[in-house]
Amino acid sequence: MRFADKYKVYYPQRFKGIYTSRGDNDLVSVRIRQKEGRDPSKWTSEQLNSLCSISDKYGNGKIHFTTRGDVELYGIHESDLSHVIDLLDKAELDPRDSCGASVRNVMPCPSYLCPLAKIDAVSLSKRISRRFRHNPQYEYPLLPKRIKITVSACEKGCATPGIMDVGIVATKYGKFDVYVGGGVGDHAFQSVKLFEDVEESDLERISIAIADLLKIEKEKRGFKWVLNKYGVQKTKEILETMMNNITTEVFREETERINAERILRFPTRGGWLTTAEVREIAKISAENFGFVVLFNKQVLDVPVKVQVNTTLNYQMISPEDYGDLKGDVESCIGNDFCPPAIVSTNTVAEGVSKVLKEEGSVVNVKISGCSHSCGRHQIGEIGLGASMRDGKPRFKIFVGGDNFRLGKEVGEVDADMYGEVIRRLSKVEDMVKNQQIDEIVSLLKDVPSFTKSD
Repeated sequence: MRFADKYKVYYPQRFKGIYTSRGDNDLVSVRIRQKEGRDPSKWTSEQLNSLCSISDKYGNGKIHFTTRGDVELYGIHESDLSHVIDLLDKAELDPRDSCGASVRNVMPCPSYLCPLAKIDAVSLSKRISRRFRHNPQYEYPLLPKRIKITVSACEKGCATPGIMDVGIVATKYGKFDVYVGGGVGDHAFQSVKLFEDVEESDLERISIAIADLLKIEKEKRGFKWVLNKYGVQKTKEILETMMNNITTEVFREETERINAERILRFPTRGGWLTTAEVREIAKISAENFGFVVLFNKQVLDVPVKVQVNTTLNYQMISPEDYGDLKGDVESCIGNDFCPPAIVSTNTVAEGVSKVLKEEGSVVNVKISGCSHSCGRHQIGEIGLGASMRDGKPRFKIFVGGDNFRLGKEVGEVDADMYGEVIRRLSKVEDMVKNQQIDEIVSLLKDVPSFTKSD
């Protein structure tokens, strides 16, 4: 099938979780999330094994893990699509509302594992998502742009509220701060703290009001542009007025606490693992608590209670260190499958990991293959965002991003020079984290093809 024909069929219906694959072929990809009412970050060993069976029989023998608790299967022939979706349904999995103009996973941090958690983030996320999931009122075409909502159970903000349409952060005394209007992409916006010290009962109404205001404005660029249009104070006043007319039902559900002394963290290669690797991780999880956590990074976390023997690469962490991911390399899917992507981010991610290992660095790096910023490079300690200039692929270089703050753009370099950039910046982690732009420019100025940002 011609790509142009596939695009016309699938692009308007991306909220159903089906994407076109790059090139003229009959292949599609499926983005998958947990079914309605389930913890979006918790994947059972049985589900992982089901995904492996589907990928081996109908896909490319690999699985891609995203940064919002989703899983992607690639290389699915269009003629097999309906059967694949039936198999996913039997595994309590569902593509709908995982992409496109929809309310995405209301993503909670795994508060049931973390001793720092002040609230039950999973229960709260389920409460908020009830209004949105499988609701045509909050899908294309009535919803003009996607909405991303996250819940962080403490002030560390592990769910990256800085780039969310709605970033909920638990604070002291059972209160919450709500960050609004963040987002990456062609125009990255750092969110603002729009509500402070609000009650839990207000959070669902705030989220609904934001989705409704986006619909009223018909803003196809996202809520960050609504906030930009009205300003902070006026936006808050509009939302508070809308909230007065929103009613919600009482919802109480406690998430069982998991008392794991240790967590095994399995890294991916730019989000990818083979089905053989995933089956091994599923086996380990089945011998312990029966699930893995796919939360806000491209890693699989397995809480364990018994001794584990495996040849797979992993880190051992304690629950207290759960949110402190070191040496993480995250990337989008790249030009192997994604039509807009400029570079093979998978190849770059593997190259970056090699450099970090050689340098003994634990700096975090995020890589995007185009300006859509699916690799979230703006919040990496080091971020690489691909672009084209004079017909040549380049990487824009960002430094000092974190859960609440966008990184600052330093300059750009030819894409094939990324290794030298990472090598130099990995040796000055404090300089990177503190966004010491002049010093960083001086460090990079003699890298071939480097140009400073305006």
